[in-house]
Amino acid sequence: MAHALEPIRIGTVQLKNRIVFPSMCVFFCDAEGYINDVMTEYVRERARGGVGLLIIPGSPHGKVGPGRPALSHNGYIPGWKRLADVAHEHGAKLFCQLHPAKFQAGRGYTIEDINDFTPEYIRGLIDSYAACAARARRAGVDGVEIHGAHAHEVAQFLSPFYNRRQDEYGGSTERRARFAAEIVRGIKRETGADYPLIFRISGDELVEGGRRIEETAAIAGLLEKAGADAIHVSCGMPESEYAISAPMDMEDLFNADNAARVKAAVSIPVIAVNRITDMEEADAVIRSGKADLVAMARANLADPNMIAKYEGRVAGPVRRCIGCNQGCRDAALYKKIRCMQNARLGFETTLNFAAATEAEKAQKILIAGAGPAGLEAAYDLTLRGFRPLVYERESKPGGLINLAALPPQKERMREITNFRVAALEEAGIAIQYGSEVTPELLERERPDVLIVATGSVAAIPPIPGIDGENVVTADELLSGRKPLRGSHIVVLGGGLVGCEAADYLAAAGRRVEIVEMTDKLADGLNQSRRRFLLKRLSEHGVAAHLLTKAERVALPEVRVCSQNYSYALEGVDGVVVAAGRSPQDRLSAWAKEHLPGTRVFVIGDAGRPGVALDAIHQGARVAAQI
Repeated sequence: MAHALEPIRIGTVQLKNRIVFPSMCVFFCDAEGYINDVMTEYVRERARGGVGLLIIPGSPHGKVGPGRPALSHNGYIPGWKRLADVAHEHGAKLFCQLHPAKFQAGRGYTIEDINDFTPEYIRGLIDSYAACAARARRAGVDGVEIHGAHAHEVAQFLSPFYNRRQDEYGGSTERRARFAAEIVRGIKRETGADYPLIFRISGDELVEGGRRIEETAAIAGLLEKAGADAIHVSCGMPESEYAISAPMDMEDLFNADNAARVKAAVSIPVIAVNRITDMEEADAVIRSGKADLVAMARANLADPNMIAKYEGRVAGPVRRCIGCNQGCRDAALYKKIRCMQNARLGFETTLNFAAATEAEKAQKILIAGAGPAGLEAAYDLTLRGFRPLVYERESKPGGLINLAALPPQKERMREITNFRVAALEEAGIAIQYGSEVTPELLERERPDVLIVATGSVAAIPPIPGIDGENVVTADELLSGRKPLRGSHIVVLGGGLVGCEAADYLAAAGRRVEIVEMTDKLADGLNQSRRRFLLKRLSEHGVAAHLLTKAERVALPEVRVCSQNYSYALEGVDGVVVAAGRSPQDRLSAWAKEHLPGTRVFVIGDAGRPGVALDAIHQGARVAAQI
């Protein structure tokens, strides 16, 4: 770990190590963009965990939108001073990313077309960036980063994909880089040459007509000449958004070579980012000379103590990011980002897992089920000093996670189970495998608290013939509990489970057709992961019948109906049913009737079938309130 933990300078600022927590849009601030307690504790948690540099976005041009921080007038300075003080308290440095989020192409944020900006308007924008940087310095923030990636305002000028200007700000590489270079020089004039400045840029925009790494390396040299103190090499743009926060479907370290190309073109430090998932990978990037620092956002969201654990300051296994992108990239679903692995993200002020009193610890807590919800509840209870009894009907933990990890590119899902089981083992909690919780067991144990986390079962729609030969559920297929014969398979249901079952079958060489009632496959899956899933289905020739319902299964025929037109899928060997799930709770009603002194909680799919993220968060909240 020596390389990643070595100190380094960016301009005049010394960092204690080479791990950067890069800017992310987390939506934790108040509606006007002011720093609040939620944002402050979010920063504190990562600074305390050992990050050398934290970069937090701040709009230079005014309020951007609810939850997004701004630094566009002096009224915002006190909040930023709080963030700087919190970072410094734990030996970290804080930079403000000058983040003009309302100016972003490809997402409907762009208010004006950069090709129509007048020279006077451009000068006003440059002044806005410089004034924001000056406010950051007055707030005690250690430096700034210009966001020149991902099709934001500055990035649009740099990109041949967007920039069609015919004046001094468009055309050649040098002219397209002029706006960025003038911002760098304007900031240095306003703040002083000694105030550190990082420039973030997409190494490769990954679209036809976009900028490639060769030109980015040349631009990096121009930015160094303008006064930049470091280059932060990201990738992608909204048209290639799948790569901006690469999901589990992409290789780790895939962007490190782009950082190396930029590093060869400049003499200032270079930061690598994207799919650097643990400290071993971070150390490898730095040791190889491809970059001087590494930025790890999602890894530090999942486990803010990741660095401290590697340093030996904090005990326990590392809670690894799995690259699901479900909570951090789908923030619009939740109004602020969340994390599959870390239920406390964004709730650091309220979800504290406070130590239980001795009287509270005396309670007998019984957890039925060691799937994601039950494991999370058990783990969080141990953090508070409880010693829950955990029962699992199957011979191993994980519940549906065991099946979710089987389709292509899904093996990282096992980290959900691995972390929690390892943490429980360290706490001395033994899961009772092969032990189903029954009313008889509850009568014998008479727990003070019962947490029902018994999951769900596959729902079977009322379709004639669905109970016939060679018809299996997705659960039965993936678990191998029931064989599926033949080469031509129809999957009933094109949600996530159905599409992943089709992916699993197609990868094994089967011919697959999907029947889906809606007009979209894998609806609800985040766009980065959905892109790769649909791409694999297409490459394997999986056919999709959308806006279509199954009417009858009578192999070798499956009768379907599409918009009042009925037809048959012929030559079908087998059918997979992926038509939703039903709760499996045989305990809560009995316990409430027969054990009136027992507090009963139902979490995860046992209460309402959904996604693992919600199940894990429910487990955490129950553990916090006992």
